[in-house]
Amino acid sequence: MKRFGRVVLFAAASAFAVLPLLSQTPTPKPSFEVTSIKPSAPGLGIRGGGPRGDRFDFVGANLRMLLTQAYGRQAGGLNQLQIINGPSWIDSDRWDVQAKADCSGGKLSREQSQLMMQSLLEDRFQLKVHRDTRELPVYNLVLGKDGSKLKVSSDQTPPPLQANGPRQPCDPDAANSTPPPLPPPPPRGGGLPDMSQLPRGAMLMMMSPTGMTMATNGNTISNFANWLSQQVGRPVIDKTDLKGLFDFKVTFSPEGIQNPFAALGPPPGGGPVPGGLSTTPNASDPNPSLFTAIQELGLRLESTKGPVEVLVVDSVQKPTEN
Repeated sequence: MKRFGRVVLFAAASAFAVLPLLSQTPTPKPSFEVTSIKPSAPGLGIRGGGPRGDRFDFVGANLRMLLTQAYGRQAGGLNQLQIINGPSWIDSDRWDVQAKADCSGGKLSREQSQLMMQSLLEDRFQLKVHRDTRELPVYNLVLGKDGSKLKVSSDQTPPPLQANGPRQPCDPDAANSTPPPLPPPPPRGGGLPDMSQLPRGAMLMMMSPTGMTMATNGNTISNFANWLSQQVGRPVIDKTDLKGLFDFKVTFSPEGIQNPFAALGPPPGGGPVPGGLSTTPNASDPNPSLFTAIQELGLRLESTKGPVEVLVVDSVQKPTEN
């Protein structure tokens, strides 16, 4: 049995919510009191971060992650953002970001958090963006000819990771709370940890040089569609009409997929998020493609075109020294 090399846990409620306003807001945007941005240590990769009390910190964040946190629309708990005209270093260059918020007014809303992130990017990266809608390739997630083969979760109550929403700056409860639990270690000889030990509503990703496995307990098909969109590089629209929560896993080859961690952002309250993933094909890889693997769940992806809201990067620069 293969031994998997990395483990990462994603909470389905890890993203910020929709923000209807961009840089053309008529009133000044709120901003962090203090910010620090510096290049990450070489070879560190994405390590994660997020709000904790009056602090908002990232370690090893690339520009795509920061843009997604600032402008991404929340869909099923995961940030969705199609970025157009991004610079060549949008994924390769990584930054350590530290910011401090004024908490005198109490807990910040999701909208306030995103506006403050936008102010940070506009000030330190000289960012100028606008939204647009374009006709682009998308996938519809539909049922296979024999119907769903997914296992219905025995517990259909909303998972705490989703019901409580993502952590926000200046939340006194979050400031004193412990980070979400990490997944249990894989068993000797490789394979997935005990699924019963996974936090409900979270996604577990395991990687080896040739294969990947995603597993989840108590999650929606809408969340799964949003996760798929990060892998295939285009929006995935849930057309299954499947309701409720499910337990499932999918094992597939990484060949041809996008960086699965580039745009998801970190788990709420911090946690490890690996960096780039090698997608070099391996002739001995026995795993099917992602498209084939999800057919084992009784699902399939149909390629089509549709209107997609995109974030167009008009100009951006690497941040100046603090």
